[in-house]
Amino acid sequence: MPSLKEGGNKRRIVILAEGCFTALEAKTAYGLIRYKPSEVVAVIDSTRAGKTSQEIIGVGGNIPVVKNVEGALPYNPDSLLIGIAPRGGKLPLEWRKEIISALENGLNILNGMHDKLSRDPELATLANFRNVAIIDLREAEGYNKVADYLPEKNKAKVVLTIGTDCRSGKMITAFELTEEAKKFGWSPYFVATGQSGIIISGEGVPIDAIKGDFMAGAMEDFLIQKSKSYDLLVVEGQGTILHPGYSGVSLALLHGSLPDAMILCHFPGKKNFNNYNLPLPPLSEFVKLHEEITRPLKPSKVIGVALYTGQMNEKEALREIERTEAEINLPATDPVRFGCSKFLESMEYLKRTNVLSQM
Repeated sequence: MPSLKEGGNKRRIVILAEGCFTALEAKTAYGLIRYKPSEVVAVIDSTRAGKTSQEIIGVGGNIPVVKNVEGALPYNPDSLLIGIAPRGGKLPLEWRKEIISALENGLNILNGMHDKLSRDPELATLANFRNVAIIDLREAEGYNKVADYLPEKNKAKVVLTIGTDCRSGKMITAFELTEEAKKFGWSPYFVATGQSGIIISGEGVPIDAIKGDFMAGAMEDFLIQKSKSYDLLVVEGQGTILHPGYSGVSLALLHGSLPDAMILCHFPGKKNFNNYNLPLPPLSEFVKLHEEITRPLKPSKVIGVALYTGQMNEKEALREIERTEAEINLPATDPVRFGCSKFLESMEYLKRTNVLSQM
């Protein structure tokens, strides 16, 4: 996959989120606006046109929401980003006309779907004619190595965010932890494993697009390389190992990253797995299950619970955090609202006692 690291010029991105520009539905859009707002010049959603990003998702300030690509052109974008991460990673057919319009107007396309737009004959021909690029963030060509199980070669500590379900805050928790870890004396690196994380950080491992045999190997290689420059690698988790649809990706991340510690991410009040009439087990079961799965390869502990409390007021959020801590006897917090100091203090204890390297 090509690197998206910034060159001399800052990216000027318009995000396509037609009909679904909300914090939960347009996860890719929300992540980029939250962490790189200066790179976003506009958002396309005709159902919310005329409003600002701040009004709709609570971040982004005065980034305008416009009707279509034509409405975004006055803001001088250089790229169009597909701003959603839908089930199965399929591109909505009705969005095709906006992508064609973007290419006709000389915009690059940043695509996080499983559908490879760079291999679409019509779109590829148009991109070539206009001398612009179509970058598939989930490009998995070149990943062809089975994991060798080389924990001794990774010199950094590894923290993996795990979840009770999809959309439980794993990427945001990983990013917030990476940023706050700098204040605790770590040299941290955020390891992106999905399209949203990759567009924010500029590089990563598109884990769910890699063939099953090679998922863990891709993670192993990437972490070994990054451990040469950083002492803390915070890996963005995907799905959950109990999810009927996505468990394979979650397990490959566990085996490929061989974490020293894990942080469980959860959406309070959620009863069932996304898209399934299947009840979520108690948090304690998720903790026990992950620790049991990692034990034979590299014993790891869940050191805390990250809660997404955006649907609550502050008093309700603090009460939920207190209730969770009492329920499972682990530190809990909302990383966005209250920071990650509880997790980092646990990691400091583990580092001082050398438990992190012995577990």
